[in-house]
Amino acid sequence: MKKTFLFLLLAGAFNTAFAQIGHTIYDTHNYKKGIYKSFEEFRNNEPSETGNVVIKGKTAAAQVYLMSAPTELVAIDSAGKEHKVKKYWGYCDGTNLYVRDNGLQKVEEVGYYCLYQVRAITSATPNTATGGMVFSNTPPAAVNKKVINLTTGNFYDLTLYNMKKFILPHDTALTREFYQDPKNKDRLVYYIQKFNQRNIPNW
Repeated sequence: MKKTFLFLLLAGAFNTAFAQIGHTIYDTHNYKKGIYKSFEEFRNNEPSETGNVVIKGKTAAAQVYLMSAPTELVAIDSAGKEHKVKKYWGYCDGTNLYVRDNGLQKVEEVGYYCLYQVRAITSATPNTATGGMVFSNTPPAAVNKKVINLTTGNFYDLTLYNMKKFILPHDTALTREFYQDPKNKDRLVYYIQKFNQRNIPNW
């Protein structure tokens, strides 16, 4: 009787562990489509809202003059009417993952640190041909690389300071390599990718 109980207990534990394989965004490429209301939903690959949702882009003019984010999330109801989604953490279209950060930004790499870029038009460019009164249709865009710690949910700008202070100290050997690299400030993405190859998130 005791052996049977122990067998069932171990079998249950195995089945639970097996069921968790491929569950999070870290260990699967089968991303579930929908809206993430929180970081935990994002990490667990469990969007809490589904339906007809699309990402809509904003014009350069709207971004400059209305200080609008370059993209927004829109839900379309059964009558075809659009409703702006206001409160959410991120979104998945079934193929790609997006983080809400000045609109929606595509996650370019999933790992211990998820990498993405924030693209935003920060100012309009005067047109010298008209005495600076008319602005260009394509003002310059600023690009800022960021990472999300998949264990804690913390966001970091991908800077030399943050690499030294918050990101690399978890890997002593890689930290040593980083400090010995005279071109480390130009290879931040490389070190994020290498950190991801060497380390597994835990929660």
